[in-house]
Amino acid sequence: MSDSDLRLFVAADIPADARGLIAAGVEKSRGKMPVARWVKAENLHLTIKFIGAYPEEDVGGLSNELRESGGRCAPFEAAMGGCGAFPSARRGRVLWVGMTQGVDGAEAVARKLDARLEKVGIEREGRPFRGHITLARLKQPRDCEAVLGDLGADLAGLPALTFMVDEIVLCRSILGPQGPTYIAMERIALGGKPRE
Repeated sequence: MSDSDLRLFVAADIPADARGLIAAGVEKSRGKMPVARWVKAENLHLTIKFIGAYPEEDVGGLSNELRESGGRCAPFEAAMGGCGAFPSARRGRVLWVGMTQGVDGAEAVARKLDARLEKVGIEREGRPFRGHITLARLKQPRDCEAVLGDLGADLAGLPALTFMVDEIVLCRSILGPQGPTYIAMERIALGGKPRE
């Protein structure tokens, strides 16, 4: 990553009620796995596409492709629920909460982004799409089954909190000693219709 590169990803915002429920569940689990770097409540988001390091001078072209993609994707209703870990619960490196509703809509957006962003030098995702909110990261793999079970119980009300995803957000991640700071660089309406 050069000095002029930005760390970028595409996400969808989650509503305040879902964010609050997740943050409360994370707070309860923080002490059970202190080695994890838990995501701050304000940074919780539904991951659509990780871009990574990208030249700042090329962001204009990237934005154009994002607008083209977003304009061709339908808004969708989503809900979150069910906890897991990448690559597995027994050797977890990333703890997450998944989607219980809207998986097809989110996957359609991710596929469209994969196809369009390839034109501006971003590789297609090699793994199947899994819509998720990252809750924590671990430097070393750990058995996370017990923590995931507790988190699942704490987040049991999450699937009832449905929300519309009618825009995607191009975000910049700035790494710092207290964890990353996310900055929304551009909001793109799905279906090409501006939000009211």
